[in-house]
Amino acid sequence: MTYSLEATYYRTALLLGLLQGEEVHRWAEGVIEREAIPPHELLDLVSISSTDLSALRHALWPLVVEPEPPAVLRAMLALLHGDLESGRRGVHDTVTVVRQMRSMLRLPAGLYDELNAVLVEQASIRTALPEWLQSFANEHLALLRPT
Repeated sequence: MTYSLEATYYRTALLLGLLQGEEVHRWAEGVIEREAIPPHELLDLVSISSTDLSALRHALWPLVVEPEPPAVLRAMLALLHGDLESGRRGVHDTVTVVRQMRSMLRLPAGLYDELNAVLVEQASIRTALPEWLQSFANEHLALLRPT
């Protein structure tokens, strides 16, 4: 089975600081336990310290889909929404992550334009970004299996 979409999800989440290395390890360990012959990249991944985010992202690189598919991007926005709703991240930090997405990821034109418009609106209406992220609340990456 291919794990490209899931690897892309975890690599992108690490890049944006939305998930911790331990969560990536749990996912990889779950795949290794389930598969008779797991991808060797995942065997390498679990040998890397969960605190070495750069090395984890590098280990995921051979498995990822480029550019990030819309499902992964929507899942990142769902993670952001969840962090904002739970209080794990404030609006200011959320704006920072959204700006990082805009500059670090190759977003589809429509999403890029929508994101820019919401950031402009957020400057004057402080609830614009949280309200926009609400529309992604249920955009989990359907292929992710519980770990």
